[in-house]
Amino acid sequence: MTFHTPPLNGTAVPIGTFKAGSPEWHAARAAGLGGSEISAVLGLNPWESYWTLWWRKKDRIPPVLENEYMVMGSLFEPVIYEHYRDNLLPAGHTMTTGTTYRHADHPWMIANPDGLIWDQAGNLVDGIEIKCAAREDKWGAEGSDQIPVYYKTQIAWYCMVMGLRGLWVRMVVGVGDWRTYRFEPTQQDRATLLAAGQEFMEALAADQEPDLDDHGATYEALRYLHPEIDGSTIEIHSDLADRWWDAQTRLAHAADQLTGVRNELALTMASSWRAMCGDQLVATRQSRKGGTPFVKTAPNPHFESITDALKG
Repeated sequence: MTFHTPPLNGTAVPIGTFKAGSPEWHAARAAGLGGSEISAVLGLNPWESYWTLWWRKKDRIPPVLENEYMVMGSLFEPVIYEHYRDNLLPAGHTMTTGTTYRHADHPWMIANPDGLIWDQAGNLVDGIEIKCAAREDKWGAEGSDQIPVYYKTQIAWYCMVMGLRGLWVRMVVGVGDWRTYRFEPTQQDRATLLAAGQEFMEALAADQEPDLDDHGATYEALRYLHPEIDGSTIEIHSDLADRWWDAQTRLAHAADQLTGVRNELALTMASSWRAMCGDQLVATRQSRKGGTPFVKTAPNPHFESITDALKG
C-alpha cells in the first residue's frame, strides 16, 4: 500500500485519550464539533439533524441512542484495527488509536480518528477510519472513494484537524467481506466544512435557535421533549392545517404511484428472482417464511461528492 501526496502536518493538538462514548469522551466534544457531527450541520446525516445537534449541544436532549448496528460496530472496531495494523500497515510504520485532538487554530474542531499512522521518524503520515456495514449497497468498488457522503464529511474533518491529505477507510460487510477505500477531500470540501462549522458554533454561542427542518431525527426529538398528553386543545393557523392535509394527500398519491410501478415490475418479473437494467440490479423477488414472493427494491447507489450532495 503506498501513500498519496505528502500530508500537511502541524495543525493538531492532543486533548486526551478517552474511550469512545464515555462521559469523558462526550465532555471533550461538548464545546466543539466532531467529525461525526459536521454532516448533521450540513444536513447530510441520516441519524442527526442540524436542529437536534444544536439542542444536544445545549443539553436539552440526550445523546443519540446507539442502535444495534452502532453497538456491533463498536465491538468489531478493535478487531478490524488489529487486522489492519498486523496485515496492511507499511513496513516500519506504527499505528495508534484512542486520542482526541483539536485544531490548533480552530479549537472547536475536534477529531477522534480510529487509527493514525506514523513513520519511523515519528511523523504523522496517514490514518484510517473503520466502518462496519450491514449491507454493501451504499459502498462502491474497493479501492475507490465511493463511500457514503456523510463519511466523506467525517474524513474531511479529520484531515483538516490532523493536517492530512486523506485517510484510508477500512470497511467490513458482514463477516468476510473486507474492503479498503481512500478519500482525499478537495480544498473546496475543506472550505465548505470550515465555513459551515464556524456558522454553527457562532449560532450556538449566540443562542440563535435553529429553524425546524424535515429530518426524522427532529420529529423524534420533539416527541422526547413532549412525552405527555395533558388533555388540552390548541388552535393552529389555517396555513399549517392546509400544509398538513396537502402533505397527506401527496403522500397517498406517491404511495399509489409506487404500488402501480411495483405491480408492473411484478408482472414483468413473473417467476424471476432478479430484475436487472444492464449492470444495475433494480429489484428482487423474496419470500418470508414460505409466503408468496414480494418485489423488493434494490438499493440505488449514488456516490456524491460533498459539493454535489449539498447542491442536491
